[in-house]
Amino acid sequence: MSAINTQYNPLPQMNTETNKRDKTLEKIASAIQIGMEESASRSIADMLQNDISSASQGVMNANDGISMMQIAGGTLNSLSDQTQTLNDLSVRYNNAALNDSQKQVLQGEFNQTVASMQQSIESTSYNGKSLFGSSMSFSLGDSNISTSIPSLSPSSLSIDNQDGIQAYRDSLSQANSDVGSTTNSFVSATNTLLEKITSTSAAKSQIADTDMTNTIKDFQQSNLKLDMSQIAIAHQNDALRQNITRLLG
Repeated sequence: MSAINTQYNPLPQMNTETNKRDKTLEKIASAIQIGMEESASRSIADMLQNDISSASQGVMNANDGISMMQIAGGTLNSLSDQTQTLNDLSVRYNNAALNDSQKQVLQGEFNQTVASMQQSIESTSYNGKSLFGSSMSFSLGDSNISTSIPSLSPSSLSIDNQDGIQAYRDSLSQANSDVGSTTNSFVSATNTLLEKITSTSAAKSQIADTDMTNTIKDFQQSNLKLDMSQIAIAHQNDALRQNITRLLG
């Protein structure tokens, strides 16, 4: 007597694929409903993207500001060193024991140092823009940072006026302090903007429609597996009928 092979049962697989197909159809139906609300979602997403773009530009502006302050700070440090040279020359010059020739040499060195300082000030620039003697404003999206750097020309300094040299040194110190404070403001603003970009990007990523391409692909795969299961059942039923026919025959 021939035995009927019942080891393979495609019914569980068919039930599984049927459930998957039904759930996929629900997703597609849901996507249609979401599509009806797409306009509102798109509007919110666009607003968030505008915030991200604005903050990103603010970061770039802040980085430009930091670079400008670093350049200005470097020049101020150099001017401070040269001012110390001027003060040393002034101290040596104001000595009753020196003759006119010696004082003339010191005066020449003093004048050369002043000219070098003036050249440094005039050549200090960023993207073709002179930094000394200018006011600057940087838009960071929701806020602005404004600053100014005085011209700080040393042309009026005199070798026999130590008080004037000291006053100039104090001006350099104040300018350096302002540049440092402005740099810190840019750094702080940059950190805030980066945090905003991160949180806003996360919020935007949550506003997404159902991925119809993948959903339809899942539906097609489930349908294909379901068809295969149905074919297997049909084949099994046909084999069963043949076995029964043989048994009855």
